[in-house]
Amino acid sequence: MRPSKNLSIVLGIAGAGVVFYAYEAFRVRGEAGGLAKSISPAYWADRAAGRDLFDPEKRIWYKGVREKKEVTISFDDGPHPLSCRSLLATLKDKHVPATFFVVGKQVEGNPDLVKMIMDEGHALGNHTYDHIALDTISREKVFDQINRCDRAVENATGKRMVLFRPPHNRYNDIVLSVVKQKGDILMSYVIGAKDFIGTVTKEELTADQQKEAAITPEKIIYFVEKQLRPGAIILLHDNPITAAALPKLIDMVRAKGYEFKSAKDMMSELPQHVQLDPNPEVPKASQPATSHN
Repeated sequence: MRPSKNLSIVLGIAGAGVVFYAYEAFRVRGEAGGLAKSISPAYWADRAAGRDLFDPEKRIWYKGVREKKEVTISFDDGPHPLSCRSLLATLKDKHVPATFFVVGKQVEGNPDLVKMIMDEGHALGNHTYDHIALDTISREKVFDQINRCDRAVENATGKRMVLFRPPHNRYNDIVLSVVKQKGDILMSYVIGAKDFIGTVTKEELTADQQKEAAITPEKIIYFVEKQLRPGAIILLHDNPITAAALPKLIDMVRAKGYEFKSAKDMMSELPQHVQLDPNPEVPKASQPATSHN
């Protein structure tokens, strides 16, 4: 075979490989977080190792497996006395497990609701004590925010929390180092329903969010449906508007052929087979944690 023909074959194979790579990068651009990320070799290395789903070094859970049409649902900022009971009633009626990322000061004001969440079989996660942006404060203060929320839940339930979500999902290397020190797991999300717009103060919103109209139950369902994909972690908030949307939202997700799973069950299906009890008993001899600088 002549060298020129060999070269043509090699170039043809290489060209086909480039086309396939470009096609795959374009196909998964939404899942990857943008085309710039999906064309990065680092993204594909993480994807091959399962680190795009769960990064054991950073201790971040991003999403569930792609092979199954299942999702998990979570609620931030509670427990809220005007909506938590309604959320729990719907979840019970629809047989849906959830994770509630609670705020420490809300826990102290509503310990009965925290116990109710636990009694209904749902998981509790840490959402800091004061709901402040952790990437703007010192390591000592980050530890204190997480630790005080831990103590509030332990006092209310006798259980501790392993799952953690930072307010506004904002974190940096300092936050991740504290999460790792405590042995916790940061649970991110795939679907954000914007269900806080119109329910929080203007100062808590970005400039773009301030321009958006207040959320409605119909918009919440629309945003979730638009972003629905296998393995998605759905982020909602403990407020009355979300509580009003929840029954139809659950029906919509199931009508699309998806199953609701607990965070624990979805994590066990990851390539790393992460096994955890999200709310283990607090050892009787445990002492309050101290900060390490």
